[in-house]
Amino acid sequence: LSAMLASAPGPPGPDTGFRDDAPLTSQQHSQQQQAVQAVQAQEAARAAKQRREEKIHQQAADQAQADQLRCHLHKKINSKCKKCQRYQDFLKGLENRDTKSAPGARASGGMSASGGAGGEVLDIANPKSYGFSPLLQTHVIESAHFKALLSMDTLQAMIEEMHQFADNIEPYMTNSSTIPTPLFCCLYRLFTMGLQAAQLRTLVEYVDNPYIRCTGFLFIRLGLQPDVLWSWLGDYVLDDEELRPQKNSDWRTTVGEYVEGLLTQDKYYSVPLPRLPMSTKRQVEAKLAPITQCRKRTRANKDLLDVYREGGVKVEANCGGVWMRGRTVDLLEEVSSRIKVVVKLEDDTEEEVHLGRVILADSRYANYTPKPTRGRERSRSRSPRDGVDWARTKGRSDKDLLDEMRKADRERAVCSSGKEYARKPVGYKAACALPREQGAASSRLMEEETFVPMKQSRRRSPSPGTRQQEEFRKAPSAEHQARMQQLFEKYGMAKGS
Repeated sequence: LSAMLASAPGPPGPDTGFRDDAPLTSQQHSQQQQAVQAVQAQEAARAAKQRREEKIHQQAADQAQADQLRCHLHKKINSKCKKCQRYQDFLKGLENRDTKSAPGARASGGMSASGGAGGEVLDIANPKSYGFSPLLQTHVIESAHFKALLSMDTLQAMIEEMHQFADNIEPYMTNSSTIPTPLFCCLYRLFTMGLQAAQLRTLVEYVDNPYIRCTGFLFIRLGLQPDVLWSWLGDYVLDDEELRPQKNSDWRTTVGEYVEGLLTQDKYYSVPLPRLPMSTKRQVEAKLAPITQCRKRTRANKDLLDVYREGGVKVEANCGGVWMRGRTVDLLEEVSSRIKVVVKLEDDTEEEVHLGRVILADSRYANYTPKPTRGRERSRSRSPRDGVDWARTKGRSDKDLLDEMRKADRERAVCSSGKEYARKPVGYKAACALPREQGAASSRLMEEETFVPMKQSRRRSPSPGTRQQEEFRKAPSAEHQARMQQLFEKYGMAKGS
């Protein structure tokens, strides 16, 4: 730097030598800044390298100490063993030390919807695989799309990416078993980023794209603890927003049916889902038993929205499986796929109840006929396909529906043989060689066409008379017996004498 400044030309005038008070040119100033930045970068790299080396040495020392404290009599930690308890206390101390050494690391792991940090990241049940099967996880990590997503650190950037590329809810691309879809690549990237509760709520309540909502539902089903699944997904099983597996697919379903499938099925297409504990599974079954009736009631009540918009209408609301009388206060229509009614119950408490869990009990509207909408001449609520007016009928009780559902599951389990979902499909030639039960007419027809007898004659057990005849045939003849007698008398008697 001194040589550079010494070689710089001086200001015009008689004195052309170097002066200390001469101002630096812009080029000299930029060169000076670059030199300072280079020195600072070297110092930062040296400090980072030193920190890494210290961390490696500390981890090696901790591992050596842990090996010394570990009990070699028990592969798993035994609560009754003192040595196992000391080893467990040592591991907990390491975790607490790492947590204190990086304050705010958990809070800063997730990005807010606007890109800033704050709040706590949701706990993941399996932080190693995030609920993905090993094969699917390998395919996602090795995909080029996921590697491109590593440069995105904000939720808004991920939403824009899903807006542009996510058009399929399947785990793999069409006609491929190794290339994951963009939706699953983005889902895995969200797991690695870490999401807060508010961010996850932003995904599942997104209004412009159902595939982004499916990403949030999959995040909940794969990543969160089983005991919190219903608190997250229970409000969406009656969501009637239209959903197609692919944008150009002719088959349609609803978001509510999609969420119900995530809670009841063991597989998502060909990918196994994390197993639910039996206690959690039975609780979810009890919640889902009346859902079919609630969907029918939702379709019927949508024709009576004008009635529910009025205040003071007598209704009955299903709160926790119990029907309670009340009056309408307000109709919440902000989300068209999940309309709710604010009901003031008899005990003066107000509840927000889904439209599918409310029936009309006001005698003033007993014969009310809604105005026909465009393209519909008659009301669907007044002329249902099954002949039941679901807008005014409670239907069967939740207990009866639950017992029927569990009975059907038991019969299905008894009738099926083995794990049919894992059975290898049989080819045409192999299927032709399988033995199958046939009646007399089918056997006679095959004999006529192939000239091969289908029934083999079986040998009958011999009768007593037949058995005596066979024994007589097997006995030696009289001539043979006489010859043998002569030989015995000739040689046997001589030997005895």
